Amino acid sequence: MLPEILKIAEGYGVTFNPRTYGKKETLCKCIFCEEDSKPSKGHKFYLSLNTQDQLYKCWFCGASGGVLDFEMKLSGLPYDDIRKKYFGTRKKSLHPAERLNVRQLRTIGWAEYKRKNRAEFKKKREAVLRDWKRYEYEQLVKHFAMFIVVAHIENQEERQDELLQFIMKSCRETQIHLLFNRVLAEYVKEDAERVDWAIEGAEIGRSAWRVSLSTYDFAMEKVVLNVSFLYYMLKMKKLHSKRNSVTNDKVSLAN
Repeated sequence: MLPEILKIAEGYGVTFNPRTYGKKETLCKCIFCEEDSKPSKGHKFYLSLNTQDQLYKCWFCGASGGVLDFEMKLSGLPYDDIRKKYFGTRKKSLHPAERLNVRQLRTIGWAEYKRKNRAEFKKKREAVLRDWKRYEYEQLVKHFAMFIVVAHIENQEERQDELLQFIMKSCRETQIHLLFNRVLAEYVKEDAERVDWAIEGAEIGRSAWRVSLSTYDFAMEKVVLNVSFLYYMLKMKKLHSKRNSVTNDKVSLAN
């Protein structure tokens, strides 16, 4: 069981909004940016503590994470020391599916399943991991494609900066660790050296850029729509090719 984020916050003297104290979303002063501690914002409480899932998020500076990360930042101690404090030293390494946090599991539809029956969740770990890897791959493809579109825009620095900020925010919201960094790392490589998701993303991104260029519409909503549509079309194309391959193999065997 995870420690209670409310008790940890109390132990480090966090200032709470008394009207929300103890509720599922407990609000308090942010100890990271301290923006709501300024005299002009005396009635503001930007830091939200989710007392059900043991998560935190500041709605001003964007700091967020789980309860162990929260105590690590409050105490200044290494993460491993905080983990050992509550769970001791693990002799066996965790299955990758067990390492996924609540938000990651919620993203792929497994959070409630784990919360209601941990024993059954343990039996389904391989299915959970497959779902996460599929989701991760799709998000890497799509965000690489969006980055390609933005990288092609010329002589519009303000528009580029705005779109890059959108992509960085979208990367954080996926709950995939260092997604934006991974996109950047692949972008600087030669085409032939890129991994599969970057190759697919580049193909979709170039097509999406041509569509946007034809209408001169580089609004992020339109770019996202183009990328999503082209990604869907690519998936359908691959599925169709796979079915044709299976059919041909059956015909060959029959002959």
